[in-house]
Amino acid sequence: MEKYGKFGPLLGVIQVSKIYAKFLVYAARNAEILTYHEITLKQIVPNASWLEYDPQEIVKSVKECIEIACQNLIILEINPVDIVAVGLTTQRGTTVLWDRVSGEPLYNAISWSDARSTDVLKGFLGKVKGNLNYLKSVCGLPLSTCFSALKIKWLEENVPLVQQSVANKNCCFGTLDSWILWNLTGSTDNGSHVTDVTNAGYTMLMNLHTQQWDRNLCSFFNLPKIILPEIRSNSEVYGYIQQGPLRGIPISSSIGDQPAALLGQLCTNVGQSLCTIDESCFVLLNTGEEIIDSESGLCSVAAFKLGEKGKCVYAVEGAISNAGASITWLKDTLQINTEINQNENTAEVLSTFLGDNSMISSACSSMGNLIGNGIDGNGGKKGELIFVPAFNGLYSPYWKYDARGLLLGLTSNTTSEHVTQAAYEATGFQIKEILTSLHVDSPVWAPTKKLTIGGDYAENNHFMQFISDIVGISIGEFLF
Repeated sequence: MEKYGKFGPLLGVIQVSKIYAKFLVYAARNAEILTYHEITLKQIVPNASWLEYDPQEIVKSVKECIEIACQNLIILEINPVDIVAVGLTTQRGTTVLWDRVSGEPLYNAISWSDARSTDVLKGFLGKVKGNLNYLKSVCGLPLSTCFSALKIKWLEENVPLVQQSVANKNCCFGTLDSWILWNLTGSTDNGSHVTDVTNAGYTMLMNLHTQQWDRNLCSFFNLPKIILPEIRSNSEVYGYIQQGPLRGIPISSSIGDQPAALLGQLCTNVGQSLCTIDESCFVLLNTGEEIIDSESGLCSVAAFKLGEKGKCVYAVEGAISNAGASITWLKDTLQINTEINQNENTAEVLSTFLGDNSMISSACSSMGNLIGNGIDGNGGKKGELIFVPAFNGLYSPYWKYDARGLLLGLTSNTTSEHVTQAAYEATGFQIKEILTSLHVDSPVWAPTKKLTIGGDYAENNHFMQFISDIVGISIGEFLF
């Protein structure tokens, strides 16, 4: 008698991005996706540069996705009991605080891209004479609103419920992986309060060398270690699902979204790299067991650790806050048609080759350079509109928390096509700047011939050609 159905053992994957919650079911033998279900998450924007999610809605959405995907399996005459394990991948840095006794969140989840903690950041920078890299030798990260520690601090200083829960020693902190794991494995009934090295590494509280919470880092931010989850590897059993159609199934993998892409695309060897372009954009370079202390504005992060006794593999990472988000902003807020595949003019300008001297870096060139490179009042020529999408500051390689967006070179001839072109160019130029930093920090391993790019925006051939021309190397697609 066959133990499993015709597709053999199955694997379930929970994925929570900035946009949606999703549950996918794979055939373990060949990674074929058999079914999935996704739900768009409601983004809450109370103020400019703020972004929140309802933590309860996230858990509810995850459970609903699991329920419907399992129903889909039954329709396909596949037994959901063939699912032998569940993995979890989430956006890193998004911060949740909840009460371990009541199980209730103490505030909304604060997104990794949320910049409300700018004043908190300024306070800490004042203590270290403006040195963004003061903690970098320990945690691998610059001081930035992007990471969880400053978000926890803001919550502690501004939310009375948090203050009370911390005082009662009932407060739990977690990134989205911890919050979801805790809820699926029992919540207040012995739920697992755990995280993994890739998510813990995006908090500024984990010692990158030991992969454990660092007493000195916690002391620097004056945060109690008791609120922190246990750090585990990316591949071990964290607990068992307690309710629903997958009750009793182990959750046996957890990893941040960008490291998941690196591992999932089989970039397991030193020197392999990839770039993902979705709402944001990340470039990661596998550096093996060596931690590269970037002097060029990049982050040192945990890429993956397979098993409790496995060795941690590291990566150098460049982060761009607004990539596809810039296009979304143009479309939803400014009501601009941004479908460049349906726009011959935009497709033409995005086919420009490196060497067209009307094109300049839109991310961080000085104002003098901007004026000196072709903003001559003849709007409508390609490359003359400069878009800096610094809605929440600039991340790699500059880490300018106080930078704000710019749109330069506007004339009476400027059209929506030119604005769309400039938004796409901005991402391309920022990728080029990160690759330049990679060559400085790691000249032997940095990509010189081919860059693998994936994500929603990698499906646009004109955009990929533009990036290829700008960076001077060929572009490869994700394997899966």
